[in-house]
Amino acid sequence: MRSRLWRYVRAWLPWLAMVLLLGLLVQAVNPANLALALQHANLWLILPILGCGLIGLLLRSIRWHLLLSAIDAPNSLLDSVLLFTASQSVILVPGGQFLLPVLQRSQHGTLIRQSAATILVQELVFGVLVLPAALPGLPFYHYAGLLLFLALIFSGGTAAAFLHGDLSRFGLGLAARIPLLRGHVPTFAEVQRHFVLIASSKAAIWGSVFDMLAIGAAGTGFYIALFAVGVTQLTWPDALAIYGLGSAVGTISALPGGVGANEDISTLVLTKMGLVAGPAAAATLLYRVVNLLMGVGLGWAVLYFASQRFQVHPSFSGLIHACRGAERARLSVREDLSS
Repeated sequence: MRSRLWRYVRAWLPWLAMVLLLGLLVQAVNPANLALALQHANLWLILPILGCGLIGLLLRSIRWHLLLSAIDAPNSLLDSVLLFTASQSVILVPGGQFLLPVLQRSQHGTLIRQSAATILVQELVFGVLVLPAALPGLPFYHYAGLLLFLALIFSGGTAAAFLHGDLSRFGLGLAARIPLLRGHVPTFAEVQRHFVLIASSKAAIWGSVFDMLAIGAAGTGFYIALFAVGVTQLTWPDALAIYGLGSAVGTISALPGGVGANEDISTLVLTKMGLVAGPAAAATLLYRVVNLLMGVGLGWAVLYFASQRFQVHPSFSGLIHACRGAERARLSVREDLSS
């Protein structure tokens, strides 16, 4: 009974943390000031913010397509773009990143353990590449260096552990001693082998250019969001730095989409740069809400209109079960995606 209750509560903990962090942000900046800043925002600038988000999504889709070539997946470029976009439908669901391997298996029969390795490579490399973009923000926030170091340990350290054979064997040896993980050791070992294969491929190395372009597009979108609320004194590198810091902290938090942690640190650093709290929070929330809603909405639209192409019949509960099933690498794809 107690374990069943814990499983139920644990499933809601990430969303509870997101709500609490966003609530703290709104309370800290004063809801009236936030509302006033949003009332005076130029909402027409939402369109170019959306455009930057779409460009970034396309660039990351192409990046993922290149990674798939390392495991000889039969995807066309259109397949990869559609699948990657569809996976954004569960960006706010814990473990949502595992929907992409599920969809890939449903359409092309690729083993989840193979395509899951492409997700690990993509996310870890992106987490490392975004750190240099955050460096201009270091002088404005005393703890920014520590946060970036922790993010480097999280992303770079994890990647190094996967790539280094001795570290991997040590980690697998530890997992074999833990009853809850012992049965998953063969799966972990196979994912690690695929990770090395993909990360060391030419496609992974040269494809990093698309990650850097996507980071630039995201920084541009945030720069436009600052303009939308009347902030004109910050430069594009400043906006890129805030985006980088927010993304780094979101990665450390391990919350879905980094929601809550990203917004809090971005607003905090903007105020350290001299901005009033209301416009700082308004710009951050405007940028984040536009991009998150765009990703989720576009993802569901692709799932709906391409359901026959993907050979799935998605429902919200089904997608959540599919993510959890892929995380455990046990559940049937068709059963998990159909309601």
